[in-house]
Amino acid sequence: MSNSGFCLDYLDMPAIRDALVSPGAIALPLLHDDYRQRLLAEARLYRYRPARKEVGRDHDLVRQRMDVEPNLRDNSILHGLARSFSELLNRSLTDCNPFESPVELNDLMLQRYTVGEVGITPHRDRTTYRYIVALIILCGRGRFCVADDRDASNAVEIPNGPGDVILMRAPGFVDANGDALPRPFHFVHQITEPRYVFGLRDDLEKRNVPGHHDR
Repeated sequence: MSNSGFCLDYLDMPAIRDALVSPGAIALPLLHDDYRQRLLAEARLYRYRPARKEVGRDHDLVRQRMDVEPNLRDNSILHGLARSFSELLNRSLTDCNPFESPVELNDLMLQRYTVGEVGITPHRDRTTYRYIVALIILCGRGRFCVADDRDASNAVEIPNGPGDVILMRAPGFVDANGDALPRPFHFVHQITEPRYVFGLRDDLEKRNVPGHHDR
């Protein structure tokens, strides 16, 4: 079963796994433009709140300038996007499965970036996120990079544009030898157009797993 709003009927997981091993992320075309425009129209209707400007301290300090909206309407077409993309991802894992179990993209977040702002400085995502992170670009331009550390050493840009999905590895991802790889440092900067991003993550705390609970 395919989603007519998608450019892809399947994901080339062997090639994606190679990219998630090194450099740690990849961008792929995902959305047909008419579908992207419908998603963007809804995303613009939400009332966003500013994210914390600084997280951590000293060398672990992360600076960010974005607005966020984690609470989608019950009838949001973004829920449909999340379900369809989850189905596409899990259906594609028959060719190559670098995960221990099916992916549950249960953490959904809209992000809005403003032109000229810092975006977010090098950081790693939460340890409770599992397997893979998907960032769907609804509009706008900005440079997304992965790096070796918080100083942005050996930074590699992952070129992307409206309608693309950026896939990045998360804890629990394993390479072809079965070895688990660390979370990549990543950052967003040089925002040249207002940028709306729909983030989908598999949060272990939101799974129905013994020893974990819903937040």
